[in-house]
Amino acid sequence: MSRATVIRLTFACRRGFSSVTDRLKGGKLQKIGAYFKNIFDDYKNVAIETVQDMKEKPAKSVFYLGSLAGIGYLLKTNPTEQSFRGQILECSNELLLLGDAIRNPNSNDHVQDLIEAYNAGHIRRLNLGVCSLMWRDNYDATVDLYEARCKSTGVGWLDIKDRIMDVGVIGRWLWLEKALIDYDINPNEWKDEQSGQ
Repeated sequence: MSRATVIRLTFACRRGFSSVTDRLKGGKLQKIGAYFKNIFDDYKNVAIETVQDMKEKPAKSVFYLGSLAGIGYLLKTNPTEQSFRGQILECSNELLLLGDAIRNPNSNDHVQDLIEAYNAGHIRRLNLGVCSLMWRDNYDATVDLYEARCKSTGVGWLDIKDRIMDVGVIGRWLWLEKALIDYDINPNEWKDEQSGQ
C-alpha cells in the first residue's frame, strides 16, 4: 500500500468514528451512561455525608456499626437443619452410652420425641435470618393427601408458636441443650432406692 492510501484510510476511519460518536450523542447509550453516572454521584454523596455524620456523632455511629456487626454475626452463624439433625444424633448417642438407671428420663423423652418426629418427616425449619425455628407439622412433606396440601387445613402462622420444637441461634440449638443439662443424672434413681428400704 502506498502512503497516500494509508493516509486516505486513516482520515476515512476518523470521519467514520466521529460520525458514529455523533450518532450516539443524545441516543440511548448516552442516556444510559448519564443514568449510571447520576447513580454513582448519588452514592458518592451519601458516602461522603455518612463519613461526616460519623465524625459529628461518634457514639451513634458506634451503636449502628455494632448493631450491624451483631446482625451480620447472627446471620452468619444461623444454624441449619443439617446441624439440628446432627445435634439430635449426637445427643442420642450420648444418651445411649448411659445405662437406664442413671439416664435422665426427661432428657431421653425429649430426644426420643425429636427423633420420632424427624423419622416421620414432620420436622420443618423456619429460617428467620438471625435465628431458626424447628417446628412440627401435621404431615410429611411428601404426603399427597388433601389435608396435607390444602392451605386451609394446614398449620397456620399463629399455630406455629405452639408447635415449636427448638430455637437455633449462634450455631446452637437452645432447647435441646437445655433438655440435656444433667442428662446423666436420674432424679428417680435415689427415690427408688429410698422407697425400697
